[in-house]
Amino acid sequence: MITKIEFIKSAYSVSEFPPARLPEIVFAGRSNAGKSSIINAVSSRHSLVKVSSMPGFTQTINFFLANERIFFVDLPGYGFAKAPKEIQVKWKTLIEQYLKSRRNIKTVVCIFDIRRMPDQMDIQLLDYLSALRINALVVLNKADKLSQPKRTAQIKTIMRALPSLTETPLLTSARTGEGIDTLRRRILDLG
Repeated sequence: MITKIEFIKSAYSVSEFPPARLPEIVFAGRSNAGKSSIINAVSSRHSLVKVSSMPGFTQTINFFLANERIFFVDLPGYGFAKAPKEIQVKWKTLIEQYLKSRRNIKTVVCIFDIRRMPDQMDIQLLDYLSALRINALVVLNKADKLSQPKRTAQIKTIMRALPSLTETPLLTSARTGEGIDTLRRRILDLG
């Protein structure tokens, strides 16, 4: 259970990262996969992270302190094609610097929209985390948008597209709360 969570800071550069003194749970995903909604649901706060209908809203690395013992770290979404190329490169560089420099990352929660097939950027994210020896927890969000038979078929298809996955992705719905308690427990067990 998360009894207390507070915003700590937004970082635009490595020098602005808070000291790496506590375990960090990182949230990553394509723009519009529901990353902000998942963070809000896991933290049991409806407006901790701004949810925007406009992809690419998160443009900094945002740090939140949960239960005074673990950081939640919200990365900018990737795959937002309307952002200028120089901004996309800046986000990518900042994310890479963050992932390479932090030794206290316990896992990266990789949030995918269950209705979309993983693309090259999703595969690159998982490969990059593997190369850095950072644990990835794949979450298929928006499960409420598919019927049970379609979910089962889509999970199999996604797992075939992501051969590096060693465990079945966790199904969630930030809208209905499905899978959120399980995700929260898994996250808190890491911290």
